[in-house]
Amino acid sequence: MKKFITRTSLVTAAILAIGIWIGSLLFSFSYGEWSFFIGLGITVGLFFFNSSGGALSKGATLEASEAGWKIQKDNELKSNVGAVFYGAVLFTLISFVIMMVTYF
Repeated sequence: MKKFITRTSLVTAAILAIGIWIGSLLFSFSYGEWSFFIGLGITVGLFFFNSSGGALSKGATLEASEAGWKIQKDNELKSNVGAVFYGAVLFTLISFVIMMVTYF
Protein backbone atom coordinates (compact mmCIF):
# COMPACT_ATOMS: atom_id res chain seq x y z
CA MET A 1 0.00 0.00 0.00
CA LYS A 2 1.25 3.42 -0.92
CA LYS A 3 1.74 6.07 1.75
CA PHE A 4 -0.20 9.15 0.74
CA ILE A 5 0.93 11.56 3.45
CA THR A 6 4.68 11.70 3.35
CA ARG A 7 7.16 14.30 4.49
CA THR A 8 7.23 15.75 0.97
CA SER A 9 3.46 16.21 0.89
CA LEU A 10 3.51 17.92 4.30
CA VAL A 11 6.29 20.25 3.12
CA THR A 12 4.30 20.98 -0.05
CA ALA A 13 1.20 21.85 1.98
CA ALA A 14 3.28 24.16 4.22
CA ILE A 15 4.92 25.85 1.22
CA LEU A 16 1.49 26.41 -0.37
CA ALA A 17 0.15 27.88 2.86
CA ILE A 18 3.10 30.24 3.27
CA GLY A 19 3.12 31.19 -0.42
CA ILE A 20 -0.58 32.00 -0.49
CA TRP A 21 -0.27 33.92 2.78
CA ILE A 22 2.58 36.04 1.33
CA GLY A 23 0.49 36.54 -1.82
CA SER A 24 -2.43 37.72 0.30
CA LEU A 25 -0.18 40.32 1.92
CA LEU A 26 1.23 41.52 -1.40
CA PHE A 27 -2.04 41.68 -3.33
CA SER A 28 -4.32 42.41 -0.35
CA PHE A 29 -6.92 39.64 -0.58
CA SER A 30 -8.37 37.67 2.29
CA TYR A 31 -6.32 34.54 2.97
CA GLY A 32 -9.24 32.79 4.68
CA GLU A 33 -11.64 33.39 1.81
CA TRP A 34 -9.37 32.56 -1.11
CA SER A 35 -7.00 29.87 0.16
CA PHE A 36 -9.44 27.02 -0.58
CA PHE A 37 -10.14 28.20 -4.13
CA ILE A 38 -6.45 28.76 -4.89
CA GLY A 39 -5.63 25.32 -3.46
CA LEU A 40 -8.40 23.75 -5.51
CA GLY A 41 -7.09 25.41 -8.68
CA ILE A 42 -3.54 24.24 -7.97
CA THR A 43 -4.76 20.70 -7.26
CA VAL A 44 -6.79 20.50 -10.48
CA GLY A 45 -3.91 22.00 -12.47
CA LEU A 46 -1.43 19.49 -11.06
CA PHE A 47 -3.80 16.63 -11.84
CA PHE A 48 -4.30 17.67 -15.47
CA PHE A 49 -0.62 18.34 -16.10
CA ASN A 50 0.33 14.93 -14.61
CA SER A 51 -2.25 12.88 -16.48
CA SER A 52 -2.70 11.53 -19.95
CA GLY A 53 -5.79 10.51 -21.84
CA GLY A 54 -9.27 11.56 -20.83
CA ALA A 55 -11.57 14.17 -22.35
CA LEU A 56 -8.86 16.48 -23.70
CA SER A 57 -7.08 13.65 -25.49
CA LYS A 58 -10.35 12.32 -26.89
CA GLY A 59 -11.00 15.67 -28.55
CA ALA A 60 -7.54 15.74 -30.10
CA THR A 61 -7.87 12.10 -31.19
CA LEU A 62 -11.24 12.81 -32.80
CA GLU A 63 -9.83 15.73 -34.78
CA ALA A 64 -6.83 13.68 -35.88
CA SER A 65 -9.00 10.76 -36.97
CA GLU A 66 -11.33 13.05 -38.93
CA ALA A 67 -8.41 14.75 -40.65
CA GLY A 68 -6.69 11.50 -41.60
CA TRP A 69 -9.82 9.43 -42.31
CA LYS A 70 -8.51 6.91 -39.86
CA ILE A 71 -10.04 5.63 -36.64
CA GLN A 72 -7.79 6.23 -33.66
CA LYS A 73 -7.82 4.23 -30.44
CA ASP A 74 -9.24 6.00 -27.38
CA ASN A 75 -6.88 6.62 -24.52
CA GLU A 76 -8.14 6.04 -21.00
CA LEU A 77 -7.40 8.60 -18.31
CA LYS A 78 -4.16 7.74 -16.54
CA SER A 79 -2.70 9.94 -13.86
CA ASN A 80 0.83 9.92 -12.55
CA VAL A 81 0.50 11.97 -9.38
CA GLY A 82 2.99 12.08 -6.57
CA ALA A 83 3.67 13.60 -3.19
CA VAL A 84 3.35 17.19 -4.44
CA PHE A 85 -0.18 16.48 -5.66
CA TYR A 86 -1.12 14.88 -2.35
CA GLY A 87 0.34 17.89 -0.52
CA ALA A 88 -1.87 20.18 -2.60
CA VAL A 89 -4.88 17.99 -1.81
CA LEU A 90 -3.99 18.07 1.89
CA PHE A 91 -3.73 21.88 1.84
CA THR A 92 -7.05 22.15 -0.02
CA LEU A 93 -8.84 19.89 2.46
CA ILE A 94 -7.45 21.74 5.49
CA SER A 95 -8.34 25.13 4.01
CA PHE A 96 -11.85 23.85 3.21
CA VAL A 97 -12.39 22.73 6.80
CA ILE A 98 -11.08 26.05 8.13
CA MET A 99 -13.34 27.96 5.73
CA MET A 100 -16.39 25.93 6.84
CA VAL A 101 -15.59 26.46 10.52
CA THR A 102 -15.11 30.19 9.94
CA TYR A 103 -18.38 30.75 8.06
CA PHE A 104 -20.65 28.30 9.88
